[in-house]
Amino acid sequence: MRSYLLPLFPLLLAACSTEIDLAPAGSQAVPLYEQSPERTDLDRLSYLGGVVLTNPDDRFGGFSALAVSADGSRILAVSDSAYWMTATIGWSEDDGTLLVSEFAMASMLSRTGNQLDGTAADSEAIADLGDGVFAISFEREHRINTYAIGEDWSQLDSAGEALLSPPGADEFTNNGGMEGLTALPGGRLLAGIEDGGSGAYPLWLREAGRWSLSELAAQPEYGLTSLDYHDGQVYVLERFWRSDIGTHIRILRFAVDALGSGERIEPELLGTLEAGKTVDNFEGISVTERDGRTVLLIMSDDNYNEAQRTLLLAFQLD
Repeated sequence: MRSYLLPLFPLLLAACSTEIDLAPAGSQAVPLYEQSPERTDLDRLSYLGGVVLTNPDDRFGGFSALAVSADGSRILAVSDSAYWMTATIGWSEDDGTLLVSEFAMASMLSRTGNQLDGTAADSEAIADLGDGVFAISFEREHRINTYAIGEDWSQLDSAGEALLSPPGADEFTNNGGMEGLTALPGGRLLAGIEDGGSGAYPLWLREAGRWSLSELAAQPEYGLTSLDYHDGQVYVLERFWRSDIGTHIRILRFAVDALGSGERIEPELLGTLEAGKTVDNFEGISVTERDGRTVLLIMSDDNYNEAQRTLLLAFQLD
């Protein structure tokens, strides 16, 4: 997570208020707003719908990681202040657009069962390890925890368990560590490092308890903010920000088989969000299937900043 004051580019999504409780029963549905296709469709991606999420609860926001349930009906988000957020998602029968409702929030706990705070609370990425177990990576105090929250996500109060971090994790940049995390077939785990200052993002692959290093080509001044695996491909969110230019978000992918090749991986560009399109500090990506189509969901981190927004956008891979 980096603290950015983003300019308010043209936004055709309207904000709404919802009630966020510890239990979904107290939540309200989030209405859907349409955008014109020319402001949303990307090179390889077609816009399916999006929402702005707002709430007076001071815990709500800062979402830096996103996961979708196996059946595509729920989302699990992680804030960079160590809070879990869950919600249900669906699609309107009238026009097929995105709907979000039934929010819940809970504190993420430490390995000793206490609420995380301070520099220990900078949770940045999530990976679904299966059977209701999720891995969470942290910056500042660089580490990975696993959480057995159950397949129904009813055990968000579970304590974290340590997972061995990549070699040299203590030397990761203070605010440029493991921003991407995703599970791969065969029980493997992939961690992506935000800092691509050397022209490449380090990609650490954990297999059979050992870590190995690959490299993903990086654009100058961009940072890697999220990873997700789907159907043989690793999807990547990449972010650029400069005060005189604003925010650019690139959505990339590469074949998982490219890992471990010894060559720097050159990803495929699926699309770019920039000035003139709806854009904010997107830090979470999750890929799912709907009616035989590959659907990408991306969520923005508002940095708990009133000038920014929590957006959830959906795109179909063409």
